[in-house]
Amino acid sequence: MGLAYTNNGPFTMTSGEALVADRLVLTSSSTAIYADGGEEPIGLTQNAVATSTLVAIEPLNGTVKKVTASKAILAGAAIYVTTDGCVSDAAVGKQIGIILEATTAAGGKAPAIMWGPRGGNDLFASSLNTIIEFKEEFETFNDDDNWVDTVSDGGTVDSTDAAGGVLSIASGATDNNESYVSSEHEIFKFQTDKKLYFEARIKLTEAATDDANFIVGLSDTVAADSLLDNGAGPMASYDGACFFKVDGGTTAMQFECSNAGTQDTETNVGTFTSGSWHILGFTYDYADGVTASITPYVNGTAGTAVTMLISGLEEMHILLGVKAGGANAETLLVDYVLIQCER
Repeated sequence: MGLAYTNNGPFTMTSGEALVADRLVLTSSSTAIYADGGEEPIGLTQNAVATSTLVAIEPLNGTVKKVTASKAILAGAAIYVTTDGCVSDAAVGKQIGIILEATTAAGGKAPAIMWGPRGGNDLFASSLNTIIEFKEEFETFNDDDNWVDTVSDGGTVDSTDAAGGVLSIASGATDNNESYVSSEHEIFKFQTDKKLYFEARIKLTEAATDDANFIVGLSDTVAADSLLDNGAGPMASYDGACFFKVDGGTTAMQFECSNAGTQDTETNVGTFTSGSWHILGFTYDYADGVTASITPYVNGTAGTAVTMLISGLEEMHILLGVKAGGANAETLLVDYVLIQCER
């Protein structure tokens, strides 16, 4: 699957079947296919494509979208997903929105307020939003109640002069010098019945070819040697999931999930390019409630999903860090961090 993601969409995915525009889709085997009755869509197709072709998808985020009706529907009716990504006023599954204009027959298109993939029934079931969203743009940075920095040997952490805000995390200029930034509290957790999405935009310009190490993700443990010395990767025991690069490797972006001392690691989930911005994201799906599936994305392209037993997992911090792999300081720039999870 290829997923090109921006905060407000649209994003692109590889189609798992031939698709037409303005239809609701969901993910299946890392591709986009039509959503059917009772299923939970992720968005609406923006163009018609053949099978195994990139399709643009507009996320469902509470705004007005164009939908395709399966039948005549009156303006103001509650709508639900039905066959082949169309909508109907027949109450099957969760209400996903309200149609704003009438349609006269199957195939008719009309604007609708779309509430999102969890459906309106969930969204308004109580006064609490069912989605928790955390976003940090780093316009300013303070080592305070929200963030903690762990630096040694001349490392520095601070926000920088950059449009929209960018955090700079710099190591000292000696081999294995390191610096980390973490959220003060462990407010995120991989659970048996809650999905989660993590995203960060980062850039690292290596001071010397293949010398830099970095780590970006979620972890219950944040301390010196969160990245082990001499390019050995993340710590041996932690609960979480992270992207990382080690010294000695120039292009491979790696991804790992960990339950204490048990890790599942993919050694090449995408290409790292020194001096370029990268969007790193992963989706956590609790699957059967016993073994979770976590799919990493690098610049919109999915890597191989990794799996992890859920039992015993602890709450997690956000973890951002860099480690020198030689006699030069290395600097990780972080544009933003975004996490969305079910309450």
